[in-house]
Amino acid sequence: MKTPPRPARPEPRPLPLPVAGILAALGGLSQALTLPQAGLWPLAFFCLIPLYWAIRGQTPQRAWLIGWIYGLALGLLSFYWLGQVMAGYGGLGAGGNLVLLLLAAFLALHQGIWAWLMAPLAWRSSRPWLLALLGAGLWVGLDHLKNWAFTGFNWSPLAVGLAREPRLMGAADLIGLYGLGLPLAAISGWLAFFNPKKPKSLALVGLALGTLGLMWLYGQSSLARWTEIARQGPEKKIVILQASVEQERKWDVAYRDLILARYQILTERANATQPWLVIWPETAAPFSYGLDEAETTWLNQLLAQNPQPALVGVTRLELGSDQPRLHNRAWLMRESGPGPYYDKQHLVPFGEYVPLAEELPFLKWPFFQGVLGAAGTYSPGRPQAPIVHDGVQLGVMICFESIFPYMARETVLNGAQLLVVTTNDAWFGDSWAPEQHLYQAAWRAVENRRPLIRAANNGISAQILPSGRILDRTGHNEVGAYIYLVSLLPEDSRGLTLFTRFGHYLSPLLALLASALTLVRLSRSPKIRKKISSWVKPSKTNVFKAN
Repeated sequence: MKTPPRPARPEPRPLPLPVAGILAALGGLSQALTLPQAGLWPLAFFCLIPLYWAIRGQTPQRAWLIGWIYGLALGLLSFYWLGQVMAGYGGLGAGGNLVLLLLAAFLALHQGIWAWLMAPLAWRSSRPWLLALLGAGLWVGLDHLKNWAFTGFNWSPLAVGLAREPRLMGAADLIGLYGLGLPLAAISGWLAFFNPKKPKSLALVGLALGTLGLMWLYGQSSLARWTEIARQGPEKKIVILQASVEQERKWDVAYRDLILARYQILTERANATQPWLVIWPETAAPFSYGLDEAETTWLNQLLAQNPQPALVGVTRLELGSDQPRLHNRAWLMRESGPGPYYDKQHLVPFGEYVPLAEELPFLKWPFFQGVLGAAGTYSPGRPQAPIVHDGVQLGVMICFESIFPYMARETVLNGAQLLVVTTNDAWFGDSWAPEQHLYQAAWRAVENRRPLIRAANNGISAQILPSGRILDRTGHNEVGAYIYLVSLLPEDSRGLTLFTRFGHYLSPLLALLASALTLVRLSRSPKIRKKISSWVKPSKTNVFKAN
């Protein structure tokens, strides 16, 4: 005897579009508030609930709009400071806010696609626990796709705010930051499907609590383990120079002597402590090393006073057989002169280069000249082995590179024992961005279980343990030479994590799933099917008919 099919759930009554849009916007704002500066990281477990409720019963087209509103609200609050940067340093004035709006609107397409895919499914199944998992997988996959457009700008993945609570970061060494968004999105889905009138749906709350418990237990045990390991390794004294040079004065020749005098004082303070290494921030030297002869001589003489080397942020113009190449470089300067170096590979689009500037003529229109004029003409560096100092391999990342998991992973695969981030966050003013940038780096330490030291021009400089804990952070816009006692890992604890070995093996698979479901949905659209049919339909005209 065949089991009768389960009756389909009744079609839920959708919310009016204005109400659904407001609900979605509140969800996007709540995800933005999980970012480190606001610090409301517990909202990461609940922020998708309003979006689930908002798309209930909506048509796919309306669901897409509702999801897009969620993403727009998330973007506008997450990187609101971008408008200030483009207005102040991009020469765009009020147009800077337009650039912010365009970027947020573009990135919000990912949330729109998620809602478009989920709306026809979410409340029509008798297995909400499974649908919540599907929704979580789609969310993580689409989040991962944000790393591809214009070299990537995924500033606010779902799990990033958990950096405030190291006991919940632990699983990043298994599945990475993006993969950790899977349990968060699943918990939101299970809670969204919970119906207090149906006792069976209590199982969804149990799934949510069980998942949270597993995350906490694994994170707590790994936090204790890596905290203890960090105490056992050899200790190195590192001094970071934080000069807090204002961005508008950095390249002004009238202020050059003042800036050099400040770095000279800080260097002399650092040398008095007999450090193992001194670290200058990104492009700290306000001149082109080798091209500006007087300033280059000054720097060489200053560093020659200390037998221990310094890792100095400079710009370097390479004159080769082809066109000149300008590099953003971290250079290990020894008493005898320049040593090994690292050139920044992942450049900032519209900051250090203009994507497709030659291929897209509209970028030459007057409106875009502010961006073009502000953007540097840097060339990306080539993949390099870690810089070796005193037998220790330093995996260097410069500024923007620290938000990309693959950058730290590749240098650790090449043998890096200590991750070093040099940056200049003066562009961001007193906004949320410096704090967000710092906590992005904390994920690189956890994913690869390596200590990390961060040197920032105007802060926030800090030491980050392999457990994710942030120590000895400096104040924003403080000036000083800061001493850090950094514990390297013992030799028997330098193995590779699962994430370091295999990288983002989970989130790309989920990205493929999202792409496949999108294609299936598109193929079922009557309008698209009709269009495709018109392409493949044979012509009624007999092409062999004689004139």
